[in-house]
Amino acid sequence: MEKQDFEARFEEANLMLRYKEFEEACKIYSELIKENSNLPELHNNYGLALFYLSKFEEAIEEFKKAIEIKKDFALPYVNIGLVYLNKEEYEKAIEYFLKALEFDHENPETHYNLAVTYYRIDRKLDALNHYEAFIKYSGDDYSKLKESVQRIIAQIKETLQIA
Repeated sequence: MEKQDFEARFEEANLMLRYKEFEEACKIYSELIKENSNLPELHNNYGLALFYLSKFEEAIEEFKKAIEIKKDFALPYVNIGLVYLNKEEYEKAIEYFLKALEFDHENPETHYNLAVTYYRIDRKLDALNHYEAFIKYSGDDYSKLKESVQRIIAQIKETLQIA
């Protein structure tokens, strides 16, 4: 497959992923991996499509392939964390979210997911720190979520009696 064709198919698969056509996205990603298995983004996106189909173990395999190719690619670490969060394996989720932050410390979504995870296991102070980091790094994005997070921060501070 020529480079232009490959890139067009990759974009098509990404659109399928965006529009929640996960089976079709998986089919295209799988075909593309046969052509070029050295693109970490390809494995990461294939993993996401598998994740949305609840094929968690296969998704983790693809995310790990992305990491093997590019060790400092934060996104597959985040995505593995999301798989474990979804499976309620909170300690494993924390491990992967923290690893992602080593490579992309200012990613608001990672801080948010880490905060949610800590909150679920009643580590309120850790949750508070990462909710606050989410607010700090989210800029003008996530306005509705930021409102909810502000309420959660106030609730945690009240619970922990922090001014």
